[in-house]
Amino acid sequence: MSTAETFDYDETGKIDLTNIYDRPDPRSYYATLRRLNYIIPETAKPVFQTVIDDYRQAHDQSKIRIIDVGCSYGINAAMLKGDLDMEQLYLLYAQDVTANARRSQLLSRDQTIADDILKDSELEVVGLDASANAIKYAVEANLLDDGVAADLESGRPSPEVAAVLDGADLVISTGCVGYVSESTFKGILEVNAPKKPWMAHFVLRMFPFTEIQATLDAYGYVTEKVEDQTFLQRRFASDEEQEHVLERLSGLGIDPEGLESDGWYHAEAFISRPLGEG
Repeated sequence: MSTAETFDYDETGKIDLTNIYDRPDPRSYYATLRRLNYIIPETAKPVFQTVIDDYRQAHDQSKIRIIDVGCSYGINAAMLKGDLDMEQLYLLYAQDVTANARRSQLLSRDQTIADDILKDSELEVVGLDASANAIKYAVEANLLDDGVAADLESGRPSPEVAAVLDGADLVISTGCVGYVSESTFKGILEVNAPKKPWMAHFVLRMFPFTEIQATLDAYGYVTEKVEDQTFLQRRFASDEEQEHVLERLSGLGIDPEGLESDGWYHAEAFISRPLGEG
């Protein structure tokens, strides 16, 4: 567990990583997350792939339009469309590889990589994030097919935002729950109505999913939690961060023994489908 760096903490007890999410390019993002052993896009990938396969079979279609909520620089898109793992992504942005590159050079390289690694051309991934810089880079790098920087917590989607989020088959996330609420998902559902996209969300155990699940229930969904399994997100950055999270879990009546007590954040997976599908 890292104790060499000094961090501020947000209201949830987690370290505040806001400064890495809105840079002109993703070098700081990947450098910081690598030090924290951030791995949830990789541990979530097999579940996402199963849901994608199930959707294709249930709807007899190969092309799938995915909304990635809290997409940052398109990390889930790279994993799913390009079939990469986290270590490969980290190596692409390692300091010894990218330290002297201008943004334009890095972007040109990433555009070439995005084309070279593409293995599922029928996946269309659209990003939704609060960071305009992250969205801009991921779209320009061809990792995201489209994207929009918007805050659906504070109001209904504008016509411009709605146009980007419409037509979704699947909505995914790997870390936004706890920072966005049912309001964001209501906005996505209203934009897509009467169509009801499937959903797959990975939620840290410290953040209850109950309110979002109740909202989905009201919209005619059935939600199932992947049982008997949790998914590693990242290591705690410090003993202090771990203590904050263990206190929060205790307050929720959740036993961290063998999970968060061992130094890692753990997420649970929730799969939501419209009643009668899947």
